Amino acid sequence: MTAAAQALSYTQPAVSHHIARLEREVGTPLVVRHGRGVRLTEAGRILVEHVEAVLARLADAEEQIAAIAGLRAGRVRTAVFPTAAAGLLPDALAALRERAPQVTVSLLEAEPPEAVAALKAGEVDVAVVFSYAETLPETGWREVPLLEDPVLAAVPAGHRLAGAGRVRLAELADEAWAAGCERCRGHLTRACLRAGFEPRIAFATDDHVAVQRLVGRGLAVTALPRLAFTVHTDPQVAVLEAAELGSRRVSALVAAGGRPPAVAALLDELVAAAQRVPPGPVSR
Repeated sequence: MTAAAQALSYTQPAVSHHIARLEREVGTPLVVRHGRGVRLTEAGRILVEHVEAVLARLADAEEQIAAIAGLRAGRVRTAVFPTAAAGLLPDALAALRERAPQVTVSLLEAEPPEAVAALKAGEVDVAVVFSYAETLPETGWREVPLLEDPVLAAVPAGHRLAGAGRVRLAELADEAWAAGCERCRGHLTRACLRAGFEPRIAFATDDHVAVQRLVGRGLAVTALPRLAFTVHTDPQVAVLEAAELGSRRVSALVAAGGRPPAVAALLDELVAAAQRVPPGPVSR
């Protein structure tokens, strides 16, 4: 006991106290007196064998945790709507790769309601979503604002309003429309109703490239957020400002409370990527 106390920088009574307490916990003697010292009982030898394995596992756990804390490891699961998956996430991931090459990121492409559902179910760590002024706020999450994304109108390049630069929705009242996801269609319909007409939605698709192709072929007009046009602008489309369409708020949602280092790092890079999005309207 004395030698053990010296090796551990404890007092001999402290070592004896810890041994006695451990024996009470396991319910059997672990050491017996032997001459002027002590020796392990059979139960003591078994406990030592297991303790060595436990300490080894504990050391492994400490190393893995230190790696995560130091961004030498870690995983982030994300749910992102399509235009952000193309317009924000690649730049953010490229920057994160340079900063922390061992952090892995998985992607689930999902519109905001599905992304929030995945966040609630614990299937993702970060949900990149968008909302309009009329959208009910998501509660129970920490919101990290990314950007304010104006909604722009688009008409065929040969349209009578193509060179106008800006347009009032009433000027498009008689047109066929191509519209996006359910949330975007709802926003478009409300904006048009305020302008005095109900839009005739002839085409509905979540694919913003397909929407622009329909417009470029003279089959419809449309309303798309600026981010969609920064990703791709069809050369046969004219993009116009339309103040009545307003804008959408793009943000990242995460669980309230502490954030793992890899999640915090990805959020930082998403904010930085959003700041690099051109602030003005896309002209074509």
